[in-house]
Amino acid sequence: MAQFRLEVQAIKRADGRSAVAAAAYRAATSLHDQRLEMTFDYTAKGGVAFSGLMAPDAAPASLTDRERLWNAAEAADKRADSRTAREVLISLPHELSDDQRHALVRAFVQDSLVARGMIADYAIHDPDAHGDPRNHHAHILVTTRRVTPEGFGLKGREWDNPDAVRALRLEWCEIQNRHLRQHLGPDAPQVTHHSLADQGEAREPTIHLGPSASGMERRGEASDRGDINRRVRERNQARKDGPARLRDLEDRMAEGLTRGPYPIGAVIREFETIHATMIAERDGWARELGRLQRPAAPRAGDIVREVLAEAASARALAKGTLIATEGRIARGRARRASLARWIPIRRG
Repeated sequence: MAQFRLEVQAIKRADGRSAVAAAAYRAATSLHDQRLEMTFDYTAKGGVAFSGLMAPDAAPASLTDRERLWNAAEAADKRADSRTAREVLISLPHELSDDQRHALVRAFVQDSLVARGMIADYAIHDPDAHGDPRNHHAHILVTTRRVTPEGFGLKGREWDNPDAVRALRLEWCEIQNRHLRQHLGPDAPQVTHHSLADQGEAREPTIHLGPSASGMERRGEASDRGDINRRVRERNQARKDGPARLRDLEDRMAEGLTRGPYPIGAVIREFETIHATMIAERDGWARELGRLQRPAAPRAGDIVREVLAEAASARALAKGTLIATEGRIARGRARRASLARWIPIRRG
């Protein structure tokens, strides 16, 4: 199965990014950003096989120039957290030729992006010299606003829906498979837009390097993201080789074993022991289950007797307290009466 990848990310000002700078880097060219008053020159970068700009028929001619296009996209958004562009990253089949991959990208851009009213700026990159030689891929920058004959209009909010990305992945899968069959025949390798988990594969996906890590890897410098991908590839290779290595180990161990007569009597005794152990465990589980059974619900008469017993006990306690209190009161009255007899009565 050929490799499939389609990822979508936004170019956000909040992340300190510029659509003009992104376009210059991906096309390995030099563009001047009027908003930032900076020139982004990546002409020495190289590695770009093809680049181009495709627009709807309604787009004005001024937006068919890369520098004017992305400066207009930046000027159309005033907010500090605006998303001025969206990038679509796709992997291209290494089984095709350069020209065939170029035709595939243009067909996808026309049918799935330009037809929806976006202007698309694509750049097809060759594999990195120090990376996987099959890693042909394309970066496609698309506008976030609708294009009218006068320029940019309102934002296309339907493009922010996750369902739109899923539909785009399916479309890329279908057009890629169609081009593979067209150029390589009916038995050509095919791709799927389903994730590795959906396909039931234990293989881990690698992560996208990004501009900084890609530059470091091209210069022969290790990057954190590159190290992650190398470890992922090592684990995937170990998973792939594991079953074969296990079979080889089992074969080598079997070759060193001495084959003797089949000890049927010992096998029967062993199974009898296992059977007895299983019966004992089953009986133990049954006893445990019996102890864990929920107690029966109390009957109404028992509840009444229990409640009345508590009430009778409380009443007896209260009665005892009352008798004790009355005794103390009576004794107090008697003492007061005794004292009153000793107090002289004053007469007038």
